[in-house]
Amino acid sequence: FHKKKQSHEPHDNRNSNWEDIEGTAFQRLLQHLGLEHYYPKRMSRANFHLINKTCVYNTQPSSERELPSYFLQKLLMLDYEMRYLVFRDGENTQNHVYQSASNKKNEIFDLYENLFEDRDTPTNPSDTNPRPHIHPMDIQMALLHCADDFARQYILSKLSICQFALPLLIPNPCNSQIEFSLWSLSQIRRSWQEARKLPREKINYKNKQMCHVSTPIVSFIRVGNGFSASKSQIMNCLLSKHKHDVFFHRHCRGSTKDCLLMGGVVEICWFCPAGEDDDRFDNCVTFTNLHGDAKEHKKQLTFLQEVSSLIVVLLSTSDDNKENRKIIHDLCQSPRPLICLLDNKEKTMASNSNKKVIIGIRNRNEAELTEELVTTTRRLMELSNIAFSLEDCAPIARKQGFLIDEDQRDCKEARENSEVLIALLRDLNISQVKENLLPLQGHLWHLWCKKDRELYHLREKGNRSIEQHKSEIETEKQRIRNQQLTRAFPLNELMQSVLEILQSLSETQTAHYFLQWLSVFLDRLTAEKQKAPKSTDLQRWQKEIEAISKEISDSTLGIEQLLREVGQIYEALEEASPTKNILYLSLPQIAADLMISGVPIELMDGDASYVPLKWVAALFDKVSEKLGNKRLFVLCILGLQSSGKSTLLNALFGLQFTVSAGRCTRGAYMQLLKVEETFTKELGFDFVLVVDTEGLRAPELSNKSKNRDNELATFVIGLGNLTLINIFGENPSEMQDILQIVVQAFMRMKQVKISPSCLFVHQNVGEVTAKDQTMEERRQLEQRLDEMATIAAEQEQCSDVTRFGDIIKFDVNTDVFYFAHLWDGNPPMAPPNPRYSHNVQNLKRRILMAAKQESRGSIMKISDVKLQVQDLWRAL
Repeated sequence: FHKKKQSHEPHDNRNSNWEDIEGTAFQRLLQHLGLEHYYPKRMSRANFHLINKTCVYNTQPSSERELPSYFLQKLLMLDYEMRYLVFRDGENTQNHVYQSASNKKNEIFDLYENLFEDRDTPTNPSDTNPRPHIHPMDIQMALLHCADDFARQYILSKLSICQFALPLLIPNPCNSQIEFSLWSLSQIRRSWQEARKLPREKINYKNKQMCHVSTPIVSFIRVGNGFSASKSQIMNCLLSKHKHDVFFHRHCRGSTKDCLLMGGVVEICWFCPAGEDDDRFDNCVTFTNLHGDAKEHKKQLTFLQEVSSLIVVLLSTSDDNKENRKIIHDLCQSPRPLICLLDNKEKTMASNSNKKVIIGIRNRNEAELTEELVTTTRRLMELSNIAFSLEDCAPIARKQGFLIDEDQRDCKEARENSEVLIALLRDLNISQVKENLLPLQGHLWHLWCKKDRELYHLREKGNRSIEQHKSEIETEKQRIRNQQLTRAFPLNELMQSVLEILQSLSETQTAHYFLQWLSVFLDRLTAEKQKAPKSTDLQRWQKEIEAISKEISDSTLGIEQLLREVGQIYEALEEASPTKNILYLSLPQIAADLMISGVPIELMDGDASYVPLKWVAALFDKVSEKLGNKRLFVLCILGLQSSGKSTLLNALFGLQFTVSAGRCTRGAYMQLLKVEETFTKELGFDFVLVVDTEGLRAPELSNKSKNRDNELATFVIGLGNLTLINIFGENPSEMQDILQIVVQAFMRMKQVKISPSCLFVHQNVGEVTAKDQTMEERRQLEQRLDEMATIAAEQEQCSDVTRFGDIIKFDVNTDVFYFAHLWDGNPPMAPPNPRYSHNVQNLKRRILMAAKQESRGSIMKISDVKLQVQDLWRAL
């Protein structure tokens, strides 16, 4: 290996401009991966949401250019095997080293002779094999260099769910600039439980954005080269008992000696305790890992020295030179605690200070070494009481001259804009914000919905005819709209600013920065509010809980509420305003732009459980105006609340429906996904419209929920070409609930000659092993569905239905999917179960194949979907 290295050196010196060489190696890598058009930062989140051939045909990559798309596809499905993606050419296998032996067939083979003969002529792989395969971490880093800020956030939050370390400091491959990822890491949330000091103490459960959490930072660095121990491997043992590869190390599949983009990268990960007695650490701890030899990365080292509570150095006393000595000397002089791991010594040595510890790690038993490291680390962390959050590290990074991704202009402007808006809300009591600043979506809108409902259930009352009743209701509705209008105009500061900002930010990128900052701040503002009491005596608390639940729902503020208000302003203008002003025309345009750029838009208002038809119609019109009247495949998801529905959608298509703390999606939201152009012909449509529904039977709505759930389910099932019905766990009574709702909805569709199809997803099933075990479950499910069908048939007076199969075409063998548990072990440190990812892949293939068959018949255009929504809602 050393000989090979020397041969490159003169070649380097020939070319005076060192950066160029640096650039070309990086450039070559990008070209091999087919990413050269995306560098720098040109890949957006839309690139991940594209539905392409990789989604359907889950094969192995057939060339290096396909590696990035496979990597992203597996990442999307939380399949941590994407870290070990390797593409080797047929000839490129490593057999050539042993060719000399196999050629001489008839000669007597003597091992010793052969080995000692060959001592001077190294078998040099580079003669026959010009280039080894691309290192898996190079794929990840190349994608990060090509991804824009939102795509980075997305990649890193997925990597974090896979329990992988994330890059915190990223050196630019073309110059000496170092980037500090604050924005990219800002969306990462973790949950953990701190251990109880006393048995009676209440459990301290936390779910936070990690960039705000102050924790001690333990940094691992290596001084010198060519050690037998691997620093990343030692860290993996510390972090996870099951030795999950949080950090990629030399023994991972696909690792090679030449990794181009990892030198000088500082990776970060968090240890989150589960509140158990055998947790390695009691509280959250941040670990960072500097890749490469520390003396080559001075800036990173200085930064780590400043923020760390404890530094762990891997070194060897035999690798002794001036520079190494100087670094170690500086570390020893600094007041921070230090652990030295000696690669060439076997026993732990005493050191004269209690803040500096020397541990020999050669030939040590791994478990014992880990144990010793944990106890030493815990002891030293108590001595130094320094704790930093990523936000606290940012000023230190600025001082070092690092580029901070949050400091760029768009992001800064957006932040300032949102801060101005939040300042408006600070003075008000949160639960009054809706009443005062979003007046249209509250009482008035709910009243209007109630009146509108009455229109469809007219009765003769006393001496009043139906006609009179109808005109009374119409006048009443008009009166409410006029009231809304007087409350809406002149626009209050909040709505005025939001609309101005969204309108001026025609560049959607900036609009996304703004919406994200706004939702971060709103979350912080409302988080304090959402704490309900835990009680024993039910009756007494019932009333209080209802009051508090109302207050919580009043203080639920998010982007969706702002957009809902925009919709109401539009409807009030549409129905009650004599003059149509410019504002009126631009409102649906704003929402349509957001929808096209991937923001989920509310289709059915969850609080009023009503569809604002005029607003939705205008929105679809603008979308089809901008995209052309394209063909849509509508996929809907139904499931009980908190049944892992959002996680499933996220793993299937990477959708971020609002998964905010403490509440789930309410109502129905829709999101557009583009199908890759080369693939539209084969599939027969251009976009997938995913409709995610609020959890059925949500506990907070239990009293009025029965009827509402049926409406929601019927609406969604009627709208979708395909409905996914998501069942969680094996609780029969819960299944009973959802199946009843679903069967009744399908029944109504049959009566109006709409023929949707459905797939059942049964999540969190204990043992998804043999086909035979699930056969019995399938049979039971079918039996249940048939029972429900006969009951529903009696209620709806349908004589020709005796089983579920009479209502829709359904095959219990192909249309039911059993899913493994999501986690492989116990959270919070467990990685996702690879089995779950494979289940997701199969489901996705099945959905797209079903869509492809469907596309011969009932694929709607955007304008048809608009009409379908209107007809369905009126029918309901």
